Order: sequence, then structure tokens, then C-alpha cells
Amino acid sequence: MRGLRVQLALFYILLSLPALVFIEHASIAFKFERMLTELDDGRVQRALQIEAQSIADGMQAGASDAEIELRLQRFVLQMERPRESLGTSAAYVLLELTRHPFHAELHVNGEAHTAAGAPLADDPGWVRRQWSAQVATSQGAPIPLLQVSLDLAVPSPWSRFGDRLSFEWPIAVSYLLLFLIGSAWFLRRRVLVRIERMSTAARAWAGGDFSAPIADGGRDELGALASELDRMAIDLKALVSARAQLATVAERSRLARELHDTVKQKVFALSLQIAAAREGASDAERSQQRLAEASTLMEEIQHELAEQLRELGDTGGNAEDLLPPLRQRLSDFSRRSGCQLREQLPASLILSPTQAQTVLRIVDEALANVWRHAAAAHVEVTLALHAGEVRLRISDNGCGGAGVAADGMGIANMRHRAASLAGGTLTLDSPPAGGTRLDLSFDAPAAAAS
Repeated sequence: MRGLRVQLALFYILLSLPALVFIEHASIAFKFERMLTELDDGRVQRALQIEAQSIADGMQAGASDAEIELRLQRFVLQMERPRESLGTSAAYVLLELTRHPFHAELHVNGEAHTAAGAPLADDPGWVRRQWSAQVATSQGAPIPLLQVSLDLAVPSPWSRFGDRLSFEWPIAVSYLLLFLIGSAWFLRRRVLVRIERMSTAARAWAGGDFSAPIADGGRDELGALASELDRMAIDLKALVSARAQLATVAERSRLARELHDTVKQKVFALSLQIAAAREGASDAERSQQRLAEASTLMEEIQHELAEQLRELGDTGGNAEDLLPPLRQRLSDFSRRSGCQLREQLPASLILSPTQAQTVLRIVDEALANVWRHAAAAHVEVTLALHAGEVRLRISDNGCGGAGVAADGMGIANMRHRAASLAGGTLTLDSPPAGGTRLDLSFDAPAAAAS
């Protein structure tokens, strides 16, 4: 029932059948009114007058009553063939509405003598007409007074709307069937086949195969649509290729940021621990501590690389608590750098995995910059959740001047990560007089702190 051919057939049937019924009866009504006009113009009266004179002549010549009755029946039969008797084709509508529309009677001296034709229906909804002709004398001899009356009774075409079908109906229904078959063929050859080609091409495009164009070649509306779709396929192919290249570049940039903010920082810390171990080679205990720290850093580097590989194949995860990994990072930083660290942290902060990893990467980069560039002795880290907004502040008492010139890769990465968070902003205040403060805020309506 959803196919266009079935819908078109139903549409034609639902539209054509009522239209045929209406047109049929409207045509009959028009012919009926024309017929009444012609019957009232005097031609029936003239025919009746001629027939009355003929009957009078026959009676004068001694015709029997049977012959007179046959004359009257012949007259009724002639009137039922209106083209011959009345000279009009419009009166054929009489035969479509009733089988015997005329009834004639012969009166002699006011008394009924004989009748011809079927008795007429006595229905108030029918249209009736009556004509009468009299003959008194013939060739100067007195004869009985003859009166011939002719009655017409026919139903109105609108009063019998839909009761019967005219002889044109088989022709009309045959035309409708032929029209349906021709329309179905046209729809199949000129529409459905071409739409199927478009559908096949669209499925191929959806699968990433843009090598098969529609190539309709028609000059009608469907041909123009096919040409537009072919051009769209070419544009989509170029767009997909460009987006793939952009995705590759974006992924490479992301990996570069991850490696810079994690592995590179830990390699830097590892190099510091190894250098300290070399400098304190004479102090075996101190050297062992540095080497143990270096071994821990190597394990963390391995863990970070494994984490990067896991993220490459990860499709998402459940919410996680930011505080355990954050406290571990702060503890490692304080132990390795020798800076005194003060923290104001909630007991827990539940974020999405993406948000948690982004915050940890920003903290890693910020602490690495403090260690490498600030020469600070004190660092303070504050984290809080206010009305669905996470606020992080990292401040130190170092030399300042960070970000005065163009941002380096580390600061640029932090700004890029902050911008990836919903409503994320990152501000850096590092006057040359000393001290640096980094503020990060972002929206996290689903976050929960305790």
C-alpha cells in the first residue's frame, strides 16, 4: 500500500469514479433540459395533429376499431423513436430514463375509444407533458368528434441520481482502466526506475563509496535532481577527504599535546633524578634514593604510554573521582621538586573521564612549568565546585614572567585543553615582579563533590 503505483491507482479510482458519476448525470440533465425545450416548441403538437387527421380519414373510410388501434400504437412507437418522429437527437435521453415515456388515447364524442402505450407512472417526482388534437369534420361530411391525447411522463435525471448507468459507462470504465495501466507503465519507466537508481547510489554514498554516480541523463525535473545529487556526491567526496585529513592532523596534534604534557614532563623529571644521582655518587644512600625515584618515573612513563594507547581505542567510560590521581600527582611533585605544597581540596570530585583527564593534564603542565621555570619554594593548589562550576587555582612564589612573550607549547596546550571543556576558561597572571597564578574554570552540571 506504500508503493507509488498503488497510491496512484487508488487516487485515480477515488477521483475518477465520483467524477464519472457526476459528469454522467450532469450530461443527462443537460440533454434532458434541451429535450424539454424542443418538445415544447410545437413539434409534438404538429405530429399529433397530423396523426389525428390520419385517424379521422381512416374512420371515414370505414377502418375497423382494430385498425384504428394499430394506427395509434404505431404512432406511439414512432414517438419513442424521436430522431425519426421529432427530428431531434436530444430526445434520446427519454429512452435512458424510462422504457415507455408516451401514452396515447383516442376519444370519440368525449368517450374513451382506445389507448396505446404502457400506463404512465403516477409519481410526483416525474416530469409530465400533455398534448391534445381534435378533428370535427372531413370533406364537409359530419363525423364523430375525435380527440387524440398524448401524455409524456419521465423521471427527472437528478431524482434518480446513481440509480442506473447509461450505455456510456462501459466505455468510461474501460478508458479508466486503460488510463490506469498507461499511468502505471509511465510511472514505472519514467519515475520509479530512476528513483531506484538514486536510492542505490545514495546507499553506496552512505557506505562511503562515491565512485558510482546516478548518471540519469534526463532533461526533466528528475534528471535535474539526479545531476544535483551527482554534484553533491562529488562535493561530499571532497569534504569527507578533507575532514579525514583534518581528523588526522587533529589526532596528531592531540597526541603531541598528550606526550608533551605527560611523557615529556616525566622524562624531564627522570633526567633531573639521574643527574642528581650522578652528582651524589659519593653518597651511596642519596644516590640509591635518586635511582629509586628514577625507577618510579620510568614506571610512570610506561604507565602514561599505556594510558595513551588505551585512550586511542577507548569509546568512553563512566564518571570517575578526580581526587585520587590529583593527590598522587601533587605528592609526587612535592617530593621530587622539593617545593612546599599547600592544598585545599574536597574529599572527592566526580567528573566525566574526559573532564578528569583534561584537568589532570593541565595540572601536570602547570606543575612542570613551576619546577622547570619558576624556581619557586611554595606552591598552593585550590580546587572547589560552586553551583555546577569547577574552579582550580595553582599559584606559586616563583620568579614570574610566564606568558609575557608569546605562549610556548605548554601554555598553548593548557589553553587548548581548557577551551575543550564546556564553558572552560584559563587565565594566567604572572607579573615580572614575581609569582604566578593560574585559574581554570569550566561548567560541570553533573559533577558531584564532597
